[in-house]
Amino acid sequence: MIAVQTVLTRLLTHPVFILAMIVALFFGAAWLTPGTVAILGFLMLNIMLAQSMNLLTGIAGQISLGHAGFYGMGAYASGILMKTAGLPFIVTVPAAGLIGALTGWLLSIPAGRVREFYLAMMTLAFGLIFREIVREWDDLTGGAVGLSGVPSTTLRTLKVLGFSLDALDYFRLVLVVTAIVMWLVHNFIQSHYGRAFYAIHASEVAAGCLGIPRGGTKRMAYTLAAGMAGLAGGLYAHMIGYLGPESFDLARSIEVLVTTVVGGLGSMAGQILSAIVFTFLPEKLQVFAQYQFIVYGLILAFSLILLPRGLAGLLLLPPRFIRPASLRQATADGVAIRPVEPGTGAGLSVDHVTMRFGGLTAVDDVSLELRPGRITALIGPNGSGKSTLVNVISGIYRPAAGTVRFFGEAITGLRDDAIASAGLLRTFQDPRLVPRFTVRENLLLGAHRRYRTGLVSAALSLPAAAREEATFLSTVDAVTKMAGIADVADRPLESLPYGYRRLVEVGRALLAEPRAILLDEPAAGLSEAEMALLARLIRAMKDAGLMVLLIEHHMDFVAELVDDVVVLDSGRVIYHGDIQGMRRSPAVIEAYLGTPETAHA
Repeated sequence: MIAVQTVLTRLLTHPVFILAMIVALFFGAAWLTPGTVAILGFLMLNIMLAQSMNLLTGIAGQISLGHAGFYGMGAYASGILMKTAGLPFIVTVPAAGLIGALTGWLLSIPAGRVREFYLAMMTLAFGLIFREIVREWDDLTGGAVGLSGVPSTTLRTLKVLGFSLDALDYFRLVLVVTAIVMWLVHNFIQSHYGRAFYAIHASEVAAGCLGIPRGGTKRMAYTLAAGMAGLAGGLYAHMIGYLGPESFDLARSIEVLVTTVVGGLGSMAGQILSAIVFTFLPEKLQVFAQYQFIVYGLILAFSLILLPRGLAGLLLLPPRFIRPASLRQATADGVAIRPVEPGTGAGLSVDHVTMRFGGLTAVDDVSLELRPGRITALIGPNGSGKSTLVNVISGIYRPAAGTVRFFGEAITGLRDDAIASAGLLRTFQDPRLVPRFTVRENLLLGAHRRYRTGLVSAALSLPAAAREEATFLSTVDAVTKMAGIADVADRPLESLPYGYRRLVEVGRALLAEPRAILLDEPAAGLSEAEMALLARLIRAMKDAGLMVLLIEHHMDFVAELVDDVVVLDSGRVIYHGDIQGMRRSPAVIEAYLGTPETAHA
């Protein structure tokens, strides 16, 4: 099966094959019947809609049950601007995409504050509100009767740059636009922007601690996806010449979502296959038109149960998120850990920090300092507040009292992505990675804050973007060699044992070139050989001048590495000193072993 998937993936994603298919459709459409050409035109629009939903839901993980609203927004915008305002086609269709994008951006502001069920309800409400506005605004949209007389190929009234277009000409135009949009989306997904979308999908908290702004990333996802849907709607308006509110109702949104899920979330090729199925299937089900959505429901149920990764999971290899050209440009001279410029005094200071959850005080008046080139262990019994303190330092929690400073600047209360962007990185007690990504792709996420390539450069795949990516890939190779995971660099993380995930998470933080790194139980679950590799990484961090805070229960592992030890118990510091003093401290002994009771006769 793997061999078949490999052959199909290489064939369907090969640039020569794709170009050949586009050329064949462009010229071969002249020998097809008008009805077939019309269906192919709708196929192109369905592909764009499916790709826009895939970008939003499959890649960024944001649910949308009102996608037809963006589609209809673009359709009515282009239709009204051309019919009523008399603007030319080359202005109205791009305007449809821009209006859709603006609507998506506005919706993303409240949508970014909710998740899962509530997010689905919010997007559903948007779709219903749009439909009602269209139905009630008679003067502008034609109301329930619809907007007729839109310049179109159906009415033979469409002119572009002074040339009248028939159905064949318009199909060719739509085909070219679809191909360009697909190329741009493909480049975008294989850039650091696309990987950031997927990181938000996998874990918003982990993404934020890598310097990926969750709010900005979600807004970008909604804006781009809605812009694509609006562009498709603008093209749709001039294909049929009539717009009615029933074309953009809830059923249409659900149809787009079903198409995306059946195609395989995250796969561009899968969306094309699914769009083909759901474009031609209704033509074959005209006899059962009243049962059409029952059939869709059965198909969706079948897909979720037997094909959880859709048609793409059955027929194709998982999509990859690194440009092959950038991989070829990567060199062997990457440096895993670059030396940090030495500073004076404490780089990270925690001053009298207190963190409460209701009536529970998890961290109670804690103060500590991290200095460049030193490893500080933070230890204590389970529930002593260690991870909570790290969450406060990294910006996940806002403390009830106290201040955290990083190289003299107060970072208390800053967003986690802002703190990570300043060079303060952390790992988690349970590795929070992207299971479907390869080891190399997961590591490359760590470099997100260091990218300087803009959105346009990434989408156009300009040489500067490829060179920058190749530079970071060289660093990835150096980290995999240091961590002993070079032989599994191109394997999906979900196929690897737990120990590899620990090493990958630490390596991912190193790709960000941090000045300080907080390691939350990195040795948990590792074998002796894996702990030796981890110890080598941590020593290399120290030698490079990083500040390291190490939370760990494995005392033998800690004793060989650390310079200072801070012990917490019930949220308070009970010891601060070296490892030998800790072992003799009565307070530490009592916290771990308890106080012996005196026997009474």
